[in-house]
Amino acid sequence: MSGVISARQKAALERLIRIAQSDTGQSRMTAEFLLSWWNAANCGGFDLTTIWGVDVEIAADMVTVFGLVACCHHYPDDLGYGEEFRRIVHAWRPALRHAS
Repeated sequence: MSGVISARQKAALERLIRIAQSDTGQSRMTAEFLLSWWNAANCGGFDLTTIWGVDVEIAADMVTVFGLVACCHHYPDDLGYGEEFRRIVHAWRPALRHAS
């Protein structure tokens, strides 16, 4: 997978993962954003206006990760983030714990 994700994209993604693994309103919105990439059909989509409710830095990281998703054509687990995303599913989508 080398070359698929830049250092800037990796840093943005990892910041969003850390935020999504917390327990705040912004964590919930960040988790929704990430889970819409992981599995929108089961985890729900992401309302783009949700970005209005997060800090500017989080929104900038979302924009960076959106660009990553658009160009890399890989799911997070293909990039080595499967376990992190499973933890987010377990925290924010408890009904799907056994589906991931």
